[in-house]
Amino acid sequence: MKLSRVVPVVACLTMLTSAPGAVQAETELAVRGLLDLGLASSVQGLALNRLTMGDSNFDPYRLRLFVDARVSPTLELHVQTIFHEGLSALRADGAYALYTPWPGRDFSIEAGKIPLFVGTYAPRTYSDGNSLVGTPLLYQYRTALLWDDVMLDADQLVQHAGQGQADPSRPYLPVVDERWWDTGAAIIGSIRPFEFSAGVVQGSPSWPSPGPDNTPGMSLAGRLGLVPFTGIRIGVSGADGTWMAAAFSPALPAGAKFRDYHETTLMADAELARGPLELRGEAVHRRWETIATGDLEVDGGYAEARWVLSCGGWLAFRAEALRFSDIVTSSGVRPWDDGVDRWEAVAGYRVTHDVRAKTGFQRTAHLPFNARRTLDDMVFAQLGIKF
Repeated sequence: MKLSRVVPVVACLTMLTSAPGAVQAETELAVRGLLDLGLASSVQGLALNRLTMGDSNFDPYRLRLFVDARVSPTLELHVQTIFHEGLSALRADGAYALYTPWPGRDFSIEAGKIPLFVGTYAPRTYSDGNSLVGTPLLYQYRTALLWDDVMLDADQLVQHAGQGQADPSRPYLPVVDERWWDTGAAIIGSIRPFEFSAGVVQGSPSWPSPGPDNTPGMSLAGRLGLVPFTGIRIGVSGADGTWMAAAFSPALPAGAKFRDYHETTLMADAELARGPLELRGEAVHRRWETIATGDLEVDGGYAEARWVLSCGGWLAFRAEALRFSDIVTSSGVRPWDDGVDRWEAVAGYRVTHDVRAKTGFQRTAHLPFNARRTLDDMVFAQLGIKF
């Protein structure tokens, strides 16, 4: 059965299995919003931070609206929409049901167009949870691998090196796409000192498929975390599934199937909070199995720090990198895509409980093969307002 059929069934089951007495309880409805206003000094810097859906954390404006409904003590419904520059109407980023069979226990089932449940960045994707402004490269930066075109050989692939983020007209794949939620179902919760999540999605972490299933097959994903002491958190995540488009079918070797070509993700995360200091980081190893260019791999990660000031402000810094595996071309051995580094520093201030102001500097360094690195700098400011 396709996942697009499974999800509505799961949602119906959650409603049917809610406590009988709770079904008659009055629905609690909350509507809230988050408005981000931004200024940036560099058009190129904005392009380098562009997400798959065309928006950026540095856009002049971006409005998110959230609708949260509790229809019983065990069942919640959540809808998230977004409006930004270049978008003519509100778009639903997420719409899912959250079922908690045992109130008081940290165990839930979610189904629908659900948030990412690998890694630890998802809660910080919003400006009120992100000490900086930019999205980490591993969740945002698009590689040279195209989703809609079979690369016939390594030479053709490396012609696209460094072009993924520069060309918004083509579906180049990021490492993990946090911005684009997928259709799926997952369990999430914790049993001290452990945290856990596990589930299935229709697409893959680099190319979600929330509408028609245009990536035949599914992906399994999950995370296991440990909180041994207050302020310390570590974990590992993984995902495995198919990623290629159905249009690749004519290029498959005789007897091969889409399910023979996997996209595999391994991640590790760690956090430390002690007094005014917070440290966190994530590392990723990703492999795409391809028809004509073998296994394409990328390693990367980020480390960030925040120091909270007594006046209500903070200072934050992030350093990150992506490095790509070697591939054999007609002219020799070289990485299949250009490496990239990024540094970002921010000074922030909590104006009120619901208003945060940030200003900072970002530098992105490109490392093309057999050429000098190039630098793109950007100064920026952002005002985030919750309402």
